[in-house]
Amino acid sequence: MTETWPVRLDKSKARREEILAAATRLFNRKSFAGVTLDAVAAEVGVTSGALYHHFANKELLVFECLSRGIALYREELARAMEQGIDGLELVRRFIRGRLRPGEPRMIVFSDLNSLPKIHREAVHRGRMENVERLAGLIASGVADGTVAARDPYLSSLAVFAVLDWMPLWYSENSYYTRQEAADAIDDLLTHGVLSRHVPEPLSLCDPWDLDEAISRLVPHASRALRRERILRAASQSFNQYGVVGSSMEAIANDAGLTRGAVYHHAPDKMTLLRLCLERAYRREGELLDLVLRKVGTEADPVRRIIAEEVYIMRAMVALHESDIGPKINFQNVAFLSQEQRRQMSGLHEEVVGANRERYVRGIDSGLFRKLDINFMQEIGAGLRNNFPTLFTMSQGQHVMDIADLCARLFLFGLKPRNI
Repeated sequence: MTETWPVRLDKSKARREEILAAATRLFNRKSFAGVTLDAVAAEVGVTSGALYHHFANKELLVFECLSRGIALYREELARAMEQGIDGLELVRRFIRGRLRPGEPRMIVFSDLNSLPKIHREAVHRGRMENVERLAGLIASGVADGTVAARDPYLSSLAVFAVLDWMPLWYSENSYYTRQEAADAIDDLLTHGVLSRHVPEPLSLCDPWDLDEAISRLVPHASRALRRERILRAASQSFNQYGVVGSSMEAIANDAGLTRGAVYHHAPDKMTLLRLCLERAYRREGELLDLVLRKVGTEADPVRRIIAEEVYIMRAMVALHESDIGPKINFQNVAFLSQEQRRQMSGLHEEVVGANRERYVRGIDSGLFRKLDINFMQEIGAGLRNNFPTLFTMSQGQHVMDIADLCARLFLFGLKPRNI
């Protein structure tokens, strides 16, 4: 029997969604640059010709995957809406809905600046609209008293930072189920990591001259300074133009050096990216050591544990803005080969291990809730590592306000401490 047009149309839509889902998995695993259309076709089990029927080129496929991610967020925000439900529950319905088992996987929003301008602007506009929609839900919670009285827009950005980070660490093959991961993220974002008996102070901690602290990390040897200059220019380029949109020649020009000088330190762009990421891990570890020494003299355990998290967030921001910044977007790890990732795995484990030790100490002291350390680490990492993205979407908010809000969300959650 001949198929009718509506049936053929439904099959075409289903095939298109199958291709987008497969491409999203591959892009998340190997980056946009590391995936070919032939690889996507093989993942779906179709011919390359069938794939080209839906998407003329990889550039369009990448854009459609990103647009699909934006649409998934938008649809979940719409589903969360219901009259008569308090603001906090609306926000939690969105978080739980987006993460629940069976829902399509979200794409990593990386390397956006390498897209053509028309696509880049469309993706940015769609993301901003979703942030504003969630900010509206959060504002309704602030108004009805179910959400702590903080900036709704910055709170929305912070929640999206956590959700956008999940594709980088979530695994179907780990010890937890997707439902357990969803429940853990919902719980931490709602209630925070601090025990609920700990009140949220108006002032988080004393000021600290972070510029002076960071200046201690600046190298002084001429060779080290030249390398630092190259890695700074490269990190700025990768953040601004994306990995695909950056070139060794442009990075050399930005650093004020010859191409030969850059190639002396890194024979190719992927090696340079790995060096930038290793530099970022080292800087984060050094800053963590500075913070722990700083708060170690605080006698009050509550003030100490709050200051520790706040200073770390502020230090990450100050690093990004400093002469030894910027903080490179860690989502770029997907562009590295397995061998390159292995080469810097030790640095990654050092930083992750240091943060996990902090959380264990907090739980042992009774000041942190008894939460899964892995989820605490990844939610905190989502907030710390998405600062480059948060700054570009912050609508002119002061960078330290962003750091403090992220610290408040992590420590105290969305729910006010008096209810």
